[in-house]
Amino acid sequence: MSIRSRISTAYSAFDYSSTKQSINFAYGLPDPKMFEKLRWPEAISTHTGVSFSDLLQYTDGSGLPQLREKLAHQHAVARDNVLITNGASQALQLIADAVLDPGDVVLTEDPSYLGALRIFSIAGATMVQLGMDKDGVDLGQLEEALRTTGRVRLFYTAPVFHNPTGRRFSVHRMGQVATLLARYGVLMVQDLVYADLPYDDPQPAIIASGEHVINVYSISKIAGPGLRVGWVVAEAQMIAQLTRLKCDGGVSPVASNVALALLGTPELKVHIAGLRQHYRHKRDSMHALLQNCTFCEPSYEVPLGGFSFWVRLAGAVAPAALLESVRQKYDVHLVEGYRHGPTSRQHVRLCFSYMPMEKVQSGLRDIEAAYKGLL
Repeated sequence: MSIRSRISTAYSAFDYSSTKQSINFAYGLPDPKMFEKLRWPEAISTHTGVSFSDLLQYTDGSGLPQLREKLAHQHAVARDNVLITNGASQALQLIADAVLDPGDVVLTEDPSYLGALRIFSIAGATMVQLGMDKDGVDLGQLEEALRTTGRVRLFYTAPVFHNPTGRRFSVHRMGQVATLLARYGVLMVQDLVYADLPYDDPQPAIIASGEHVINVYSISKIAGPGLRVGWVVAEAQMIAQLTRLKCDGGVSPVASNVALALLGTPELKVHIAGLRQHYRHKRDSMHALLQNCTFCEPSYEVPLGGFSFWVRLAGAVAPAALLESVRQKYDVHLVEGYRHGPTSRQHVRLCFSYMPMEKVQSGLRDIEAAYKGLL
């Protein structure tokens, strides 16, 4: 067994099928009933300018040229600054392959996105997680880590909107972070998969860019994760480096063509507005339900975006005992907070996006019952 395989045993395999049978607060999945709301273009269509034969053939390692052109125009960059990937996860894996050797250091906030922690850890990196507030990572801790920690290669963040807290970091703070990282020659990787779904402030996100910045996007949250279409925007040299590491014959031209037909259309803009309203309602409904729960402290933040609440469990019961009890008694599944960061052991991520609110309400009721049963 390789070192990477041994590291991977600390993480559970993604198991979507089980989420359909149980109450699962662990996965931040889009609500499937929203998929049919979108007017889907035909997957096999030449209206986009892609020929039928090209749809069924391999495509460039860097992705379908027409889709790269469209995304380049959308982000006001050249086509050489865009790489199409099999979702945001492959983008992060490619970045890890391009930048990290075993023993290198990745900085991020505490807490941080479990999927990114997994990818960078399997690559052999040492994760160093730093304190944060509502505006972003603690600048003092970041500078201290950059100054005193050897082999720091990148800083990973999700500024719009942070996973798992749902915070929107301030533009001023992120500018300071970008400047500091550039001074030390450290890459800044921004995960922006939730950026199209602000619930309270419709203003477009202002995203840092520059020589030391890599931005990762996906169509998963707004159209559907089954398309497996993500993309990276970065300096041309970095895009070329990432492309050489791809071994998949290019992202599916059929899926890429669907994304090409969707992006920038009036229909998609209307759909995104509907998604914001839908998920805002689900967020507000869960917030109202949590007000009556005693298993978590009442001081949690209401997320400004993203698909989850990040709550601190009441201290009367050990988190591990509560999570095991609710799983065994009620088939309700949660992820331990410590997996998101070393200071987050008393927290838990509660995803509201995927399940109907009836299931969310039932799940919260079960957690409450399990909590009271352990007092």
